[in-house]
Amino acid sequence: MALAAMSGGVDSAVATVLATRAGQPAVGVTMRLYTPGEGELSERARQCCGPTAYEDARRAAALAGIPHYVVNFERAFQKAVLDYFCREYLAGRTPNPCVACNNLVKFGALLDFARALGAPRMITGHYVRILHDESGPRLVRAVDRAKDQSYMLAGLRPDQLAAVVTPLGALTKEETRAFARHIGLGVADKPDSMDLCFVDGDYRGFIERRFPDAARAGPVVTVDGRDAGGHDGVLGYTVGQRKGIAGASLGDGPWYVVRTDAPTNTLVIGRREDLARSTVVCSSANIIRPAAFEDGSARGLAVCRYRSKPVRATARVAGSRLVVNLAEPVSVVSPGQLLAIYDAADEEVIASGIIESGEATELRAAS
Repeated sequence: MALAAMSGGVDSAVATVLATRAGQPAVGVTMRLYTPGEGELSERARQCCGPTAYEDARRAAALAGIPHYVVNFERAFQKAVLDYFCREYLAGRTPNPCVACNNLVKFGALLDFARALGAPRMITGHYVRILHDESGPRLVRAVDRAKDQSYMLAGLRPDQLAAVVTPLGALTKEETRAFARHIGLGVADKPDSMDLCFVDGDYRGFIERRFPDAARAGPVVTVDGRDAGGHDGVLGYTVGQRKGIAGASLGDGPWYVVRTDAPTNTLVIGRREDLARSTVVCSSANIIRPAAFEDGSARGLAVCRYRSKPVRATARVAGSRLVVNLAEPVSVVSPGQLLAIYDAADEEVIASGIIESGEATELRAAS
């Protein structure tokens, strides 16, 4: 028996049908993750967090010939995603809520729920291939590189990956939609879900409604300590941002956000070269392929944020940290984002970690 994680979209619906037609007994479950605020629901909220999604998932489960249930995971989602999302921004970091949701909710709380039901495997509609050999599960890019989600699953531990079934890893998105039309799925042409599915508007307003004191005005300074004016709240700025920042008064731009200092409510700006990092320290080291580190370090390609260009790198484990030396400087390395290490062929994820810093003082402490 497997649990089919059904969001109400075309990908999870097709994955469920393919798995059950291949002989996998299953039960369909849709997670109730978030209840939007009062008032009329927007179409975006209805599609991902409301009754439309539940009904679409129920119809797909019926076509697959399996039972379907909606299970409330709002408390887990609140703690693992919403609270984390707000807390990271308030700390001057850039969160990745999709990665947190995968690690702690979809493949955390939901996988635990599946195991409690006696379903040791979980079917999902992610575009990724999970292969198995004598050394354990392998996280490999999807055939459709444009839809590949291996980065988003790079934080999963090997024991989590071992339980996941991903039928769409060998398909393109168009093949998925074509199959959905062929079998009469009503969601065949349903739009893909959006990032920040729980934010029906701007993220800053979402946080300020929960933390009214978050938007406090404060100083803007350059990396060398010069006064560059003020800001209306560091919450609205991310590392690497160029538009909408102070510095024009200095008369020699362009300027970029280099970092935010939450304790002093200070925004630090600098040149593009001030953003460059050649070494990155990551917390929460997740080693998927230990064999790659048998010599003490692993060579491969580092991806510092979703869809960013892979950069040749060498990674080593230092306690619970991953220290990554980049072959060429990367301009935007944002604390709070996930860094994934792929093999030299750029096909398989071998490790990951959460970016903390590239500052020299912290590098010495981690070495």
